[in-house]
Amino acid sequence: MKRVLIVEDLPQVAEHLKGMLLREKEVELLGVHPSGDAALKVATSEKPDVVMVDALLQDKNVPPFDLVKRIRAASPSTRLVIVTVPQRPVTARAEDAIDAVFVLPGGANELEEAIGKPEPAGPQAQVIAVFSAKGGTGKTTVALNLASHLRRNGGNVVLVDGVMQFSSLRAYVPAPMDARSIVDLPAGAGMGPAIGDALWEGPGGLMMLLAPPRPEQADLVGSADLANAVTNLAKTYEHVIVDMPSRLTEDVLALLDVATVILLVLTYDPASIFNARAALDAFEMLGYQDKKRFLVVINRADVTGGLQRANVEKALKLPVSIEMPSDTKAVPESAVKQNPLVLSHANAPVSQAIAQLAATLLATKRK
Repeated sequence: MKRVLIVEDLPQVAEHLKGMLLREKEVELLGVHPSGDAALKVATSEKPDVVMVDALLQDKNVPPFDLVKRIRAASPSTRLVIVTVPQRPVTARAEDAIDAVFVLPGGANELEEAIGKPEPAGPQAQVIAVFSAKGGTGKTTVALNLASHLRRNGGNVVLVDGVMQFSSLRAYVPAPMDARSIVDLPAGAGMGPAIGDALWEGPGGLMMLLAPPRPEQADLVGSADLANAVTNLAKTYEHVIVDMPSRLTEDVLALLDVATVILLVLTYDPASIFNARAALDAFEMLGYQDKKRFLVVINRADVTGGLQRANVEKALKLPVSIEMPSDTKAVPESAVKQNPLVLSHANAPVSQAIAQLAATLLATKRK
């Protein structure tokens, strides 16, 4: 079901658009708002699939072409459609945050094209954000090996490097500096058809969307580009695993918005637990608790410092799904050889814990 918000200050035009949308089978109308401020609040809180904005909206506080840019920043995965008339032509351009244009009076076919045709029915992709609120927890190792295990067992999986600057993932796989990455993708609607060509095949046949090879290239990738890339990959892959930065900034929130599962990685370290609790508080304010599944992974769980699993569960108010042991030989050796642990040391206890984690995720997807 596609959730659509209309921003229109002319009652007769608003009624015309409402009538057209209500005749569409896979559309839910979130409402009609005559002002940019009100629409922006709804778009920020509800994250609609589509927002239709009148190009002639008479709002001095938030003019229509400023409004679409502000909605794009607040909800990067939302499709933004400008409604106009033949006398006022508008061009859809990614740099203007305009994904499509609907010209009044228009017809059902034109409307469907503007708001986006329904995706073919099929299993919903599992978008897994592997997140840690503190560096040094082994988050990237978990993400890489989880994706590699799923691929080794026949899973339709892709791994996305969400760390645009100073990525660790590139250090753990033998990706050449000139390997294609997210910076090679066009922005906006052109990204979908091109995204397959930007993937790099890693060890074990794992497909990966790499981060830029140089730190200064991170500025070339916007928050909307990240969310758009993951959304497009979810149309092809059953599992999209994203190695996330350890912060809560605009780019990270854009990725978390499109995630279906947040895999929270921490250790038996007071700062790691404290930061995880703070992150969960932020997620609650963002409304994620009711929209996403959470799995807690304690890495290097044999190094406790006197803490226990029950301490973590009490602090986070969530059950711990998996405790992963440390391995001072196999883990660093696989990193140096740039070969995932589950491929080079398949029988190691850490690899077995990864297998348990994968089984838990698959069970979660079936629910």
